[in-house]
Amino acid sequence: MDETRSALELQQELERFTTQFADRITQATEALGAAATPAVRDEALRKNLRYVSAATEIATGPFTEVNLLDMIVFIRLSRAVLEKHWIPTLYGKQGGALAEVFARSEEELGALAAEALTPGQRAELDLLVDRWLADNPGQVRVEGIRLSDFSTMAGSAAAERALEAKGLLAGVKTATQAANQALMLTERGLFLVHRLPFLWRMQARLGAREMMNDATAQLQLARRGVMLMAIFAVAGLIFWWLALLTRR
Repeated sequence: MDETRSALELQQELERFTTQFADRITQATEALGAAATPAVRDEALRKNLRYVSAATEIATGPFTEVNLLDMIVFIRLSRAVLEKHWIPTLYGKQGGALAEVFARSEEELGALAAEALTPGQRAELDLLVDRWLADNPGQVRVEGIRLSDFSTMAGSAAAERALEAKGLLAGVKTATQAANQALMLTERGLFLVHRLPFLWRMQARLGAREMMNDATAQLQLARRGVMLMAIFAVAGLIFWWLALLTRR
């Protein structure tokens, strides 16, 4: 009973974290959505959907303790890539609010992890994330990376990390086996019912934005085509007129 209650409490904490994270991310990316540069606006909308979708997917996973580990991995990787790549190359100072969201989220997860993980587990998780970042400096799309991915990567350089990740996952999965899965599924289902409409709206907005961009690009190509045809037509008339003059 104690394990069930503890797992349920952790699940509810993760859901509250996800809801607050989604609200903060949406506010920060909406500010970027007002930027003058189209590339910034488009990427901000895309990031909003990716971040919120990833957090929702993690929070509704089958094992609560694993969900916590995956959430920590997701937040740390996203923050690192945001600060090393997206802010310097695209957002600039406008990305400051987004960076603050991730810094605050990482701090809140640290407090939650202190109650659910041993100091050794947390230190091991931090080391795994740091190693992955060092081994993948060019990876800038990290929203879909999970702790289990660390244990499936090929290559001798990842072998030690793979064993450590598997051991960490096995340890936390064992702690969840006694939980009342029916109760947990109900909790996750209710959370999804509340979050899915937002994700659908975001997906629709992103789809509409991409369709508009495609239509604009096609229109520009059509205009260029018309201009080229007009230039060729004028050039043809000039050559025809010159040919007439030559005959005279």
